[in-house]
Amino acid sequence: MYGKFCTYSIVTLGLVLAIPSFGDVVPVATTDDETIAGAVDLSGDTSPSIDITGSLASSSITEQVYGVVVFKIDILNPLNFSAETVDAGPHGLADTALFLFDSSGNGVYMNDDKSGGDTLSCLPSSMALSTPADCPVSSTTLGPQSAGIYYLAISASSNYPIDALSNEIFSPSSSTDVVGPNSLVGPLGGWDGGAFASPDFDNVNYSIELSDAPEPASWPVVAGLGLAIILVQRRLRLRTR
Repeated sequence: MYGKFCTYSIVTLGLVLAIPSFGDVVPVATTDDETIAGAVDLSGDTSPSIDITGSLASSSITEQVYGVVVFKIDILNPLNFSAETVDAGPHGLADTALFLFDSSGNGVYMNDDKSGGDTLSCLPSSMALSTPADCPVSSTTLGPQSAGIYYLAISASSNYPIDALSNEIFSPSSSTDVVGPNSLVGPLGGWDGGAFASPDFDNVNYSIELSDAPEPASWPVVAGLGLAIILVQRRLRLRTR
């Protein structure tokens, strides 16, 4: 009886782990948070997926011009990490850019437009050339390579980060590129204001979907382990008869 209970418990656990969990929806109050020091701290949320919703509108004159929000996040599965902006509905910001920085504010990678026909943005997972499916194709060497604290920033299109000496941290050749940082640049020091980043108080809402979950291909392994234990216990019972 005890053996059956263990088997059923393991199988049940395997099935639970095999079902992807739904992520948290995190509404973010707009603050003066275009810097690393003023980042919105979401590092305590370790859910496998998070939907961040907010607005670039602010009472801060600085943020109205820059149109930027920076988030502090904790990435647990770096090779599975991805982030993309999705349709935010009425008053949604239609043209965005996404940036990832390491714990010191140094650039990791960025994307402005998903495609020529989609001006939302996507930072793909390093586990595949294009994950999520609508992300631009990227080199697998880009993206976070180790677990830890990172900073994710969203801005209005073409508003790019600069270091303390006003050097551009990223310089994509095309708006659809997924690129790493320029060489010999420092950590985030400000924003260049971008030719197309003038304030638009009619369309300021955004929604960012973050994923930090293991690949679905690993789920059947757990269920397979439970099946293997069942077979082993069955053979043991046959031998003891």
